[in-house]
Amino acid sequence: MTHSLTEEQRLLIDTARGFARQSVEPLAAQIDREESTPQSLIDKAAELGFFGLCIPAAYGGSGASLTDGCLVLEEIAKASPSFAGLLSVQMILCPWTVLRHGNPEQKQRLLPASASGERLMAYSQTEPAGAGNTAFHQTKLRADGNSWRLNGAKLFCTQGSAKTYLVWCRTLRDGQEGYGLVIVEQEAPGFQVAPYEEKLGWRGTNTGPISFQDILITPENVLGDLLTASTTHGPINQASFMGHAATSVGCAQGMFEKTLEYVKGRSLYGAPMHVLSPVSHYLAKVHNKIEACRALLYSATAQYDDGAMQKPMGSVCKDFICETAFECCNTLLQLWGGSGIMNSTGINRYFRDARTKLIAEGATEMHTSMVSADVLDLRAPVLQS
Repeated sequence: MTHSLTEEQRLLIDTARGFARQSVEPLAAQIDREESTPQSLIDKAAELGFFGLCIPAAYGGSGASLTDGCLVLEEIAKASPSFAGLLSVQMILCPWTVLRHGNPEQKQRLLPASASGERLMAYSQTEPAGAGNTAFHQTKLRADGNSWRLNGAKLFCTQGSAKTYLVWCRTLRDGQEGYGLVIVEQEAPGFQVAPYEEKLGWRGTNTGPISFQDILITPENVLGDLLTASTTHGPINQASFMGHAATSVGCAQGMFEKTLEYVKGRSLYGAPMHVLSPVSHYLAKVHNKIEACRALLYSATAQYDDGAMQKPMGSVCKDFICETAFECCNTLLQLWGGSGIMNSTGINRYFRDARTKLIAEGATEMHTSMVSADVLDLRAPVLQS
């Protein structure tokens, strides 16, 4: 889509590309190996304005579009899909959730610190009994005078080292049940983060179970309407899905570029490897698939930015792009032979990160269900949040 980029977007891509090559790439293997993102890298990304890129200027950000955010995420994912995944949550999902549901005081309290990278936020919804299906969630909020008490547990909470958690829970008001959002601070009595899980991919963003035992939720920490927040949250989810699809495009592109360089520099069976027809054909097919994914992604983000998105294009992107990106990485890994499965080359982390994206931020099957409901003009399935 380079023909339709604005001059500002070209400059943004150049900045993100330079940051990825100079600051992210040298740390990518360490991030994967140690399952942790160095604070210095977070600080550098914040200094360049990436954490606040999609936050309005009134709250210390740049007020950029979803397309702009995805362009940055794609570039950074070429070096480290894992770090790009962390950034996607902080750039789009968490701040836009606050923007959509928060009151002026909450926005002022949370967003400037998020834009500066000072306050990392976590988004917590998945539960043991219901996965992403909110109809079976058990985390509940009950009234306690003018406040509430939160009890329950969540699984796979991304960015478990965050300072602030945006937590979905079942609610009850005047005998009516709903599903709403509350803000939980890390230091709240009764809040516990369990030891982090070791993961196949996306290892630079720690993930683990969290639990709530009689946590006091005061009115200033209720985010939006307790009964109806989930019914108006769909556009934020769709934007987040596209952000994660952008990291998958970057993941496949990054692995493609490294594989292309490897193939061009290697001889096999007495000839340059790239002249062997299976190799050149594999590369051509992967190139075509990545271009198709990129075209779909930025068509969808343009619709979103223009306010013209009528279908769940975020789920379309998450379903198609993440699956296709994994297919590309699987093919590219084959071209490395034995070297591809060795950690020393650093290439298999792309494969692992791409595979993780088929589950993270909603498994492929969930997104397929959402798209099929739209295609068949059915009532949205309960899987939709």
